[in-house]
Amino acid sequence: MELQLKNIGMIKEANVKIDGLTVIAGENDTGKSTVGKALYLQLKAFSYKKTLFDCENSVISSISNYMQILFKNSIKGDAKIQLNTKKNSYVSIFIDGDIREVKCKSDFKETYTPIFIESPLVWNLQEFFRSLSDIESHLKITGENIDIPYPFLMKDLYFKLVTSLDVKVGFKEGLLKKIKDIINGEFKKASSGIYIYTKKNDKKNYDLINTATGIKSFAILQVLLHNNRLNKDTILIFDEPEVHLHPKWQLEMAKILVELAANGVRIVVNSHSPYMIEALKRYAEVENVEDKTNFYLAEDGFIKQIEDSNSLTLEKIFSKLSEPFEVFEEMDSESLEKLING
Repeated sequence: MELQLKNIGMIKEANVKIDGLTVIAGENDTGKSTVGKALYLQLKAFSYKKTLFDCENSVISSISNYMQILFKNSIKGDAKIQLNTKKNSYVSIFIDGDIREVKCKSDFKETYTPIFIESPLVWNLQEFFRSLSDIESHLKITGENIDIPYPFLMKDLYFKLVTSLDVKVGFKEGLLKKIKDIINGEFKKASSGIYIYTKKNDKKNYDLINTATGIKSFAILQVLLHNNRLNKDTILIFDEPEVHLHPKWQLEMAKILVELAANGVRIVVNSHSPYMIEALKRYAEVENVEDKTNFYLAEDGFIKQIEDSNSLTLEKIFSKLSEPFEVFEEMDSESLEKLING
């Protein structure tokens, strides 16, 4: 599967393979998250159709709605999103302020469910989303048309955290144990329907507002696994998983993500952490998924590989991410010069 973008948000052009593990690295405000949102738009808009690439008017309307939610007014001028699944199988969205045209050509019958992890703070909004669901149910009954602004990606993730699928996921038990060992406990639903953190050592329950944010990051994966949400029909998009994690836990997170990819879950990771990127590279080698792992550099409006090479791309990525250390070296040189010159 390949995602192609043109003039979407910060991105001038991008061609990104979504095979097993896809890693997009770069500085802030270079379009990394835009790739995940564009992929989510494509998959979400078609997810309720039996045939994925069905270009009926209802689907076009769905794409338009998701585009406004995810990108608001950031797409202007001649823009294009295209998702290729097989040879001669694609869906293209042409945009000029709004949806101008949708072209489809596909015999692709499967559907993939996108899960977008934007922030572990989704756990802090449990009461909010429960209240929102009650309000929306009431509005459906009364027929009132009221616009309620809310963080859409977080709400979609919350829905997947509180509901489960009736499918078999053979690899989940081993991963669940690893995550529970890392966070020394697990997240469970209380009788109230609200999740709490149960610590392994003292068997006590803790409100999530008093639980470390790093633990919440791992618990998202723990609960999604428990709910059978992470399976071979899933594309997991994780926006900067290293945020709130100590470097040691960044390595643990990378290990879990690579193991998911090795078990058939397609993973898209955006990162600006050299620890996370190096760990993803090394664990991909350990799990023998290098052939389905692709690294991309986000720079100057382009999401690209250097000469179609992971090694050359990684070399450029680490060069870009090491630039802050050059500032420290310059500061050391200035301090030494002052010391010498008195």
